[in-house]
Amino acid sequence: MVKQIVREPGRTFGEFSLLTGLTPTDCTLPNISLATDLAGLKLQLPLLSAAMTSVTGYEMALALGKEGGLGVLPVRLPIKEQAAIVERIKSYEMGFVEDPVCIERDTTIDDAVRLVERHGHSKLPVTDRNNVFLGLFSFDRYLELDVPPSDPVGSVMLAPDEMVCCHDPALSVKQAKQLLGEGRYLVVLDKLERLVKLAFRKDVEKIPVAAAISTHKGWQARVEANLAAGVDMIVIDTSDAHSEFVGEVLNAYRAMKTSVPHARDVPICAGNVITADGAAYLMEQGADIVKVGMSSGSICTTQRQKATGRAPLTALIAADRARRAYHEQSGHYVPLVVDGGVGSAGDMIIALTLADAVMMGGYFNHFLEAAGEKLDENMRLTGHEPEMRRVATWGEGSARARNLDRYGHSTIKSFFTEGEEGTVEFHGRLKPRLKEDMRKVKTALGNVGCRMLAEFRERAVIELMSSRTRDVVGDTHSIHVGKG
Repeated sequence: MVKQIVREPGRTFGEFSLLTGLTPTDCTLPNISLATDLAGLKLQLPLLSAAMTSVTGYEMALALGKEGGLGVLPVRLPIKEQAAIVERIKSYEMGFVEDPVCIERDTTIDDAVRLVERHGHSKLPVTDRNNVFLGLFSFDRYLELDVPPSDPVGSVMLAPDEMVCCHDPALSVKQAKQLLGEGRYLVVLDKLERLVKLAFRKDVEKIPVAAAISTHKGWQARVEANLAAGVDMIVIDTSDAHSEFVGEVLNAYRAMKTSVPHARDVPICAGNVITADGAAYLMEQGADIVKVGMSSGSICTTQRQKATGRAPLTALIAADRARRAYHEQSGHYVPLVVDGGVGSAGDMIIALTLADAVMMGGYFNHFLEAAGEKLDENMRLTGHEPEMRRVATWGEGSARARNLDRYGHSTIKSFFTEGEEGTVEFHGRLKPRLKEDMRKVKTALGNVGCRMLAEFRERAVIELMSSRTRDVVGDTHSIHVGKG
């Protein structure tokens, strides 16, 4: 006889709506932070790119890391290649922005904002026709001021005396780091006050990166190579982590923390699980972070192939229930990362009412920085960005990836696919879309009256919508969208 029948249907993020709360006057976008703490690893954005070979390589890990998120390098990469990418990212040196998008003093704020949305740069230098530096348009500063978008940027720009300026075109990167100090940006000018280049604080900070491992033979060597390279997080990446195999790795890693250099300060994330019992097991075995989700990814076919999995929000609610019980018992807080079923800013917002961070594959697969091949309109390979129309994608359980370790197959003889292979629409570069979606998430926090994600998790109220409500609230209706 079956042990239990759960009659309550599983729920996804899109079935819920966030309710508003009182917004204080100081709860404005520039004052809202999306920083998160994953067992001591502090990220400026609560985003992880999936450990998929079609998604995360050097380019994606670097681009997301520079924006404040965390790229997770797939376990399917050879150990030397994975560790080499970690080392390359950790040794990445800041560079100057030597050809920035500039605007003039009388450019309207509306036009400047459109450039911000197009390029993803929230700071635009203001110059005259001779490239003489006049100031800096800051999108965040504009949001703080009650200024109509038809006004010129000159009315809201930061003046040169409000930032660090240097009159040395030959300034080195090392010198720039010293001059930046705690400042957010550095403007380099020539003796005629003409703009030469810019440097930003975020480019000075070390870029975080994570590496995925399996529970199969050789995982210790992979961990040691990545620790030596400077990795910031180890991620046990399995389809079903509610197993003694994962428990053994967690216990062994805990022992490594006392004997392997650098291991003590590197947290280990274990997943994936979909039940309260599974999450509790990983916490009890020493997981610093728990990853939640199975069969809800856009490319995953586990549910179809073996009727195993769970709706992502329901899985997350169960894991949070286990976390609260574990915290009450031990006094130790374990961050949760939801993996799968998050494909939009709206999904992120609902997920972050419970999770400390979200991991996404399909979302990141659309961008230039994704590891998948880029294709033109005739589905031919191209390296020329204007020609790109599609991006190749494949799940780790697909015939192309054949990630046997992740799905518990000891040999190729037992392998069956649990993922698809295909293409997704090309969305250009990561930064502009990411900036836009993060503004949406910040705005949602503001609607609840929260300036930090920890507050949001404690104060957010979400409401289940009926199918009819989703049609009315979740989309336009009774209107023909478009011109004419």
